[in-house]
Parts: sequence; structure tokens; C-alpha cells
Amino acid sequence: MKRGSVWEVPVGEATRTVVVLSIDEVNTKFQAAVCLLLHPAGAYPDTLVSVPITDPVQAVAVPVNITQYAARRFENAKRLGAVTPETMERIERAVRSVLGL
Repeated sequence: MKRGSVWEVPVGEATRTVVVLSIDEVNTKFQAAVCLLLHPAGAYPDTLVSVPITDPVQAVAVPVNITQYAARRFENAKRLGAVTPETMERIERAVRSVLGL
């Protein structure tokens, strides 16, 4: 559950692709991670705050889809890789914009 890592997390009978937003120290301390849901590229119209991701998956981060998962959810999850520092910076800006931070 490292910041910037991308996971496929089982949720019921489906899976959700997420990128971890919260910092590693918080993830460890609280045994949970704040995540941003990722959508398949082209599934929804682009917005001013949409962040396209090309690696490690083709997806779009839309910062209104923030959720939290307990660490145990990642036990059966599949780590897909990590976004680049540049992509994480764009995601951070989009999240701050949407939340007014």
C-alpha cells in the first residue's frame, strides 16, 4: 500500500482499480489507505480535473471518486505497478482543486 501504487482490489464480485493517495506512514499507522478509483480510458467524458494515466494501466483518475480501504483488502489484491512521480503530481493537483485545498 505505497503511495502512488496501482492495485486491482476485490470488492464483492467485482474489482476496483485504484491508486493509493495517502502517504506510506499513514497507511502503516492506521492499516488503511485513502485511494482514488481509476476508470477505464474513454469510459467517461474528460473533465478539467481528469488525469489520464498510461502506465502501469490505461486509465483516467477523476478525483471525485475517493475511497478508503482497510489494509486487509489488499491481501487479495493485485499490484499492477506505480504511477510516475509526474502523474502523481498531476493527481495531487486535481485532488487539491476538487477539495479546495
